[in-house]
Amino acid sequence: MVFRPGQRVLSLRASKLWHLLVKEAGADLAAAKDHRMALADLYGSGIGHMTLAERIDALRELQTTLIEVRVPSPKVKGRTRVISEAMLARVERDEDDRGDLVWRFGETLRRVFADSEHWAVLSKRAVMAFESRYSLRLYELLALRSGLDRKTAEIFPLEDLRSRLGIPVGKLVRWQDVKAQALEPAIAEVNHLAGFHASYEPIKRGRAITSVRLSWEIKSGAARAATKRELDGSKVGRKARRENVVERIDETPIVPFEFPDGSIRYSAFAEIARATLPPPARDLDAVAHDFRRWAKAGGKPLSGPKVIEIFAGFCKTQKAAS
Repeated sequence: MVFRPGQRVLSLRASKLWHLLVKEAGADLAAAKDHRMALADLYGSGIGHMTLAERIDALRELQTTLIEVRVPSPKVKGRTRVISEAMLARVERDEDDRGDLVWRFGETLRRVFADSEHWAVLSKRAVMAFESRYSLRLYELLALRSGLDRKTAEIFPLEDLRSRLGIPVGKLVRWQDVKAQALEPAIAEVNHLAGFHASYEPIKRGRAITSVRLSWEIKSGAARAATKRELDGSKVGRKARRENVVERIDETPIVPFEFPDGSIRYSAFAEIARATLPPPARDLDAVAHDFRRWAKAGGKPLSGPKVIEIFAGFCKTQKAAS
């Protein structure tokens, strides 16, 4: 994507509207045709809170954002040809809130759609639920990768990750700021609302953080059910639930009844560990590793309602960090 001067990524409003238009087109995504949606349906989509002015601004943002595709030059061997076109070739809308919204994707973008499975794996409900642009960008980045059979992690240079998350130039310059204000909140929200679990590990060169390893794994059945309950429920109090201030939704526990295979740092089990480990607490993932080994050796279950109680009891027996 190539943006207007001063813009680096789509705004959260425009991103949600974009995903909605893509999902609404469905199987006809790559077809050379107009797509139509009643504005009444738009109101029930998760962005109905937009004012008319905000919706018009989001549409104009999409129409002024270019898609650039690089392909081998048909004329000169070893050279590259750049094809560019607006994301939306045409938009028709009424001046008020009544009637239909009509749009057509550009020819270049339709060719991309025809050759890509990326948009098919994105959950419309998850996209509409995200409250942070960083979370949505991280979700887009990991959603396709989460379905790979033999790949569960990828290393991103720090500047590349900043760009992919859409951090504005000159903002969050220090790694500590990127971690605290962009990456960790985004991972927490993705883990709360997506069908996969994400974690990260900073990589140092000397004393400086130069890269970040992002890891992902598909959630267990119980964890996916908890995510579905969250998406089905009211967004009121969602941030509090994510931060484990409230641990129940309609009297249903959101703690999954299956201990994660990977990092627990951004799961409900992390809160259990922090509450029960003697201070100063040991590294959470080291505790999780020891717990899996201890449970396996002793024939303890790593899934089922009792795993929460078993893990809490294990944490209480641990020594403080030295």
